[in-house]
Amino acid sequence: EAFGKMSAIAIRKLGLEDFAEVEAFLAEHFFKQEPLMLTPQEDYEQSAVIPAESELHRQLLGQGLSLGAVDTEKGGRLVGVVLSGSMEPADLEREFAEAEQKTATCLLDNIHKFLAGIEKRANVFEHYGCERALYLYMLGVDGSVRRQGLGSRLVAATIDLGRSEGFPVLASTCTNLHSTRLMTALQMECVLAQEYANYRNERGEVILRPPAPHTKASVMALRL
Repeated sequence: EAFGKMSAIAIRKLGLEDFAEVEAFLAEHFFKQEPLMLTPQEDYEQSAVIPAESELHRQLLGQGLSLGAVDTEKGGRLVGVVLSGSMEPADLEREFAEAEQKTATCLLDNIHKFLAGIEKRANVFEHYGCERALYLYMLGVDGSVRRQGLGSRLVAATIDLGRSEGFPVLASTCTNLHSTRLMTALQMECVLAQEYANYRNERGEVILRPPAPHTKASVMALRL
C-alpha cells in the first residue's frame, strides 16, 4: 500500500506560478512542524511567518531551482516542497550583515540571525574552494506521506538538479535531527554544527529551545 502510494508521487520543478500553493503548503507542513518554530514564545504573534520570509520564498521560486512532490492521483496536489537557490560568497556576507544589523523582534528574526551566523562560520565556499553553491533552504513534507522516504527523494532530486545545473556544491543547514540524518544518509558531510544551548542573548538566556531530541544545527554539504 505504501509503495503504491509513493509511486503515484511525481517530482517536478516549481516556479513563481506555484507561489500561493507553496506558501499555503509551507505554513501547514513546514512552519507548524519545524522544531525551531516550536520554541515557546510569550506571545503567539511572535511565531508568525513574517513578510520578509514570504519574499525569500518568492525570490527562490523565481530562480527555478526548487522542487515539488505532487500526488498524481489527487490532481497534482503538493505533498512535498524543497526550496533552493543559488548562493555566492557575496550573498553569504550580505545575509550575515543584514542579520547582524537587524534587531530581532520575533522568533523568525532570531532563527535567521542564528542561521546567518553558523553559515558564515561554516563558509562552504572556503571549505570547498568554490565560488557558488546550490543552497537548500527548506524541506517540507505533508504529514500524510511522511516516513515513506519522500524527503530523501526530494533531496536526492535536488542533488541531481544541482549537478545538471553545474553547481560544484550543494549545502543546507539542518536545524533538526530528522533532516540531519536524512542528509547524512545521502552522503552529505557536516561542515560545522552548533548546539542551541550555547546560543544566548546578552542576558544569557537560551534563545532557541526546540523540543527534544533536537539539540543542534548542522551545516551539511556535498561536493557535486
